[in-house]
Amino acid sequence: MRYQDIDWEDMWREARAHKSWKKKKSSDWDRRASSFAERNIDSPFVAQFISHLHIEPEWSVLDVGSGPGTLAIPLSNRVRSVTAVDYSAAMLNELDKRAKGAGQENITTIQASWTDDWQTMGIPRHEITIASRSLSVDDLKGALRKLNDWATKAVYIVDRVGAGPFDPDLFKAIGRDFQPGPDYIFTVNLLYTLGIHAHIDFITLDSKRTYTSREEALQSYRWMADELTDAEEERLIAYVDARLNQTGDNSWQLARQTSPRWALIWWQK
Repeated sequence: MRYQDIDWEDMWREARAHKSWKKKKSSDWDRRASSFAERNIDSPFVAQFISHLHIEPEWSVLDVGSGPGTLAIPLSNRVRSVTAVDYSAAMLNELDKRAKGAGQENITTIQASWTDDWQTMGIPRHEITIASRSLSVDDLKGALRKLNDWATKAVYIVDRVGAGPFDPDLFKAIGRDFQPGPDYIFTVNLLYTLGIHAHIDFITLDSKRTYTSREEALQSYRWMADELTDAEEERLIAYVDARLNQTGDNSWQLARQTSPRWALIWWQK
């Protein structure tokens, strides 16, 4: 078989069909908006991501799958304007609230999905487009084309490396097989078939995560596994409790064996 004979899109769909986690709906993200914002707004991931960006103060940024503004809010201090797009209304409400609290007035929020017609919705081209940990889509090639079409200077994507944010040991502990699904290498090869030769950097987060309460840690782990049975819930609680240490009145630290890793895939137009 020759490289050019490989159908990376078909292989991506096949791997995606066997992953151990379900794609989250907008209603799922609506329910998690507030807690997700609290855990991610000051994440070490943000500083690592921004350190890799090549941006100018007069540029604009389109952040697709922006969530509660994890990147949009800190980026708004560095560029002329940010357009934050997400299909969860609650996530965008969190973003608006936090941007207002930070005194940031150069962020525009738009509720839209990858499958919407951005042209008809009037979403303009931007110098930079970003899709950070938001490419859980049915049509990856179409999403990549969209990001490329809506950027005039460069595109930045963050995709999973292996398990990404998921803890494989949790699935073993509750008695489930773990299949992470397709990761960044499929994205890179799909880009190659589109004639895009991307750069790749890697972001590795600390294996220890700090939470404000035991319940917050449990909720973070419940999010990884769908539709837990009563027995699985008990095993999950036991798994988290065995690794969770209280380090202060409102500080709990959980250590996992594998560090979350992400691939930062980017290219210039």
